[in-house]
Amino acid sequence: MARDTPILVTLQPSSGVDTSRWLLSHYGVDYQERAHAPIFHILALKYWGAGPEDYPLLVMPDDEKIPGRMKIGPWLDAQAADELRLIPDETSEPEDYKQVMELAEWAGNVPGSAVVNWSYFNLLKYKRTVWSSLVTHVPWYEKLITFLAFPLIRLLMYKGLGLNQQVADDSLKTIYESFDKIDAMLADGREFLVGGKLSFADFSVSGLLGPMILIQGYQGHLPNQVDCPDYMQKVYKELRQRPAGLFIQRMYDQHRNPSGTVPAKS
Repeated sequence: MARDTPILVTLQPSSGVDTSRWLLSHYGVDYQERAHAPIFHILALKYWGAGPEDYPLLVMPDDEKIPGRMKIGPWLDAQAADELRLIPDETSEPEDYKQVMELAEWAGNVPGSAVVNWSYFNLLKYKRTVWSSLVTHVPWYEKLITFLAFPLIRLLMYKGLGLNQQVADDSLKTIYESFDKIDAMLADGREFLVGGKLSFADFSVSGLLGPMILIQGYQGHLPNQVDCPDYMQKVYKELRQRPAGLFIQRMYDQHRNPSGTVPAKS
């Protein structure tokens, strides 16, 4: 059956996915989300001919496929009206372009990975706390199987990500160092991270670090703070009050504009 709108194939709780939702909203692109629970998203990506790390996968009506935030952002930006552009021109603004793209890449590779490792290692210990993050808007059969096989799915996720207490501790250290980096950038009073205007770097840093302050406005269903263990609540509260945390929430408050797209449930 022919489609009029793109499909976004997603791992439901992923911060990279939520950053891509934000990008699609910013550029005014209507889409239909196909959300999946962890493990099941790999099967969904395989169905579309993509690899296990190619999420979110944007599938255009002509079946052109754009995998991942770092390709979706530039692809959308190249077709956007000038007033919506988030990536500086590489020819006329080479330094700003370099800074924006390096920050966007860093956000995923360094703090983004650390957030995933620390969050999954800790939250997967508490099924009730993490449940809505894993299964909201996913197909009913994925929800059922996740409910019945949660210990196995948790084991597979721990194994697949190589998670243990040392990895979690190292990841938290990386997260604090990443907040230090953004705090230092903001120390001169700048409104945006690069070039004095909203950019792909602001979206990437805010989206990928947002789960560490339980960001308000996230569409990936973060856990309720009161349901998290005390040691996690302490981290969330501390990071939320730092300059980087305040910046991240301000980006969501002022610049996120949900398109109203409702994720597909089947």
